[in-house]
Amino acid sequence: MNMCLWVCLALMWSSAFLAIKVAVPTVAPLVIVACRMGIGTGIVLMVFAFARKSVPRDGRSWLVMGIAGLLGNIIPFTLIGYGEQHVDSGLAALLMGIAPVVTVLFAPLFDRGEHLTGRVLLGVVLGLAGLVVLFGPAVLRDLGRDLLGQGAILGAALCYAFTSLFLRRFNRLDPLTTTAGSMTVGTLCVGGLVLVLQGGAGFSPDGSAVWAIVYLGVVPTALAMLIYFHLLPRIGAPRLTQINFVVPVVGPLLGMLILGERPDPAVLLALPLIVAAVGLVVFRPAAKGKP
Repeated sequence: MNMCLWVCLALMWSSAFLAIKVAVPTVAPLVIVACRMGIGTGIVLMVFAFARKSVPRDGRSWLVMGIAGLLGNIIPFTLIGYGEQHVDSGLAALLMGIAPVVTVLFAPLFDRGEHLTGRVLLGVVLGLAGLVVLFGPAVLRDLGRDLLGQGAILGAALCYAFTSLFLRRFNRLDPLTTTAGSMTVGTLCVGGLVLVLQGGAGFSPDGSAVWAIVYLGVVPTALAMLIYFHLLPRIGAPRLTQINFVVPVVGPLLGMLILGERPDPAVLLALPLIVAAVGLVVFRPAAKGKP
């Protein structure tokens, strides 16, 4: 049962790139973020209330949740929405696959229990090689638009990497409380930004965009987070985080099957390099003395 949920979670996060691709032609990226966050936060808060969790009252907890909401939700969601206006959904998913590599690379700076080994360094080198292969044709073909879009996706990946490292070092709350608090702060902030910057503009969705936004809020945001925190104590963080490495594989496949996208040959060349990189980083032998 747990592995079935694990597979479902991987599909949910991979499919988010397709839904964003459907919504961005008629809805501004920031508005998509606000709608997605609003729907997802409403569902998570209902679960939070049902679980009878207590609301943190100290400023430190809210500061941690605020940073998590900003760097873990608002900024990366907006960057992904912008980036998907310029790159295929499969390519976006592939670029996001570098986030776990960055996380492992900088983990020793945040956690003394983490160490860089030759195996991990080889994985990082292969990941960087994959990005070089991926960016090379884009530089020759379109020096402006594509690079900006791909840079936005990479920026989102770095936000996710930093957020995981930050929470690993400074968070003292239980996972559900952290999720509910960070999503609430994020929703309030992005809602205010939309009112100030967009007003009533940027929202003229067609039917497919409406369903895509609803899907984003319910499935890759709310349900995905609930499944994530359901699985975390049951299968452990090491196995659960492997989902981040499946997304780059599933994303391009979904883009081809559902949206009919034709991936650039560079994507197909970079894919095995990045998959090999994240495989080396994840499937590491346990340190001696650890269960």
